[in-house]
Amino acid sequence: MGFFDTLNQARTQVYVISFVCFLCPGMFNALNSLPTAGPAAQEVKDKQNASLYFCFAIMGLLAGGLNNILGPRILAAIGGTGYPIYAAAQYNIFKVQGPKGTDPITDAANTFSIFSGAYIGLCAGMLWAAQGQICLTYPTESQKGTFFATFWVIFNLGAVLGNTIGTILSWGAGPEGYAMNDAMYLIFIVLMACGSVVAFLIQPPGTIIREDQTQVETPPTNVLREFAIFYWLGQAGGAWVLGNMFLDNTKYTRTARAWTGVYLMVGTTLAFFGGGAAFEYTASAKDFVKIDAGTDFGRFIGPFILYVCYGLYDAFFQVFTNYLIGAISNDSETLSRYAGFYKGTQSAAGGLSWALNGFVFTGDKALTSTAQFWVMVIPCAVSLIFFALFTKTFVKDTTDENPEHGSSIKAH
Repeated sequence: MGFFDTLNQARTQVYVISFVCFLCPGMFNALNSLPTAGPAAQEVKDKQNASLYFCFAIMGLLAGGLNNILGPRILAAIGGTGYPIYAAAQYNIFKVQGPKGTDPITDAANTFSIFSGAYIGLCAGMLWAAQGQICLTYPTESQKGTFFATFWVIFNLGAVLGNTIGTILSWGAGPEGYAMNDAMYLIFIVLMACGSVVAFLIQPPGTIIREDQTQVETPPTNVLREFAIFYWLGQAGGAWVLGNMFLDNTKYTRTARAWTGVYLMVGTTLAFFGGGAAFEYTASAKDFVKIDAGTDFGRFIGPFILYVCYGLYDAFFQVFTNYLIGAISNDSETLSRYAGFYKGTQSAAGGLSWALNGFVFTGDKALTSTAQFWVMVIPCAVSLIFFALFTKTFVKDTTDENPEHGSSIKAH
């Protein structure tokens, strides 16, 4: 039985992912352990690795869900692409500095280096998520330690090979010579690129047979659960964009910023809920076929973007409403009353919606998804009128704390 005939066996799949990591993060460890040409190159490398690990941390939160949707083959293949780009960025720095490593590093080379660090961070998160699934779920319970040890040995042999290559190619440089050279970088880039190619040997989890002849189970993926984190990321990103970039942009007066917020709310209400209405009526049609993100990602991407936009909209609504409340006064006692009233009203409406679903619209009286959609949209649309009226009436460039005595605070 040849190697390719055993690709659906658990041990073979561990070997495959081991060699992907041998070629990608294994060689990466070797490359990172080799010296740079000087302090300037080391400074760029430090920035490159800082962006790497920050993005790695972010993707570490997301990659598990992506792996459950796309599968380990796609994730590992994409994940492997970051490593040769990272090495290419370091090679670019090496070339820019010249043969003696003393020429100044250009802004373009520095930018490419930081980008490559961010990209490999995202890729590493994806690759290690795929690796975790294969090494931890494919062995039987009595083999988990052995399988992972096998992976770890092969993976680290990549660093051994990489350092061996570096030692051989720089052997004749002498004590004053530079450790790195063109051939060394090119070998690292080619070997790392091969990692993504090897990843295509990874088989779908549902086809894998363990050594006790049981099949790896692949339960149906709950797409909403896997992608809920993107909704909350949309919330976080939307809050920062509106609050920091628009509403607190001191290049413009506070009234101008507030009206910008009104226009943004009008535009996003029409765009996001217009898209939502189109999808709602499409999904309510009798001939609508449910979307399977794993097999029909092209149909899934539109509703997914819409889902993230709903997170953005919620953040926009909350940030803008609180911004308008803050425009009324700078007095802590006054604002605490308004803020409490706002959240209390919001909670009462939320409680009413749950009560209507739980006690009134039940059984045969249950609202259709289309009716629920419009119950959500209409109050948001009506609120735009009140946003505009409030902005026109209460938002001023100067907040009068005590009009009777003429004291005021300039808005910034």
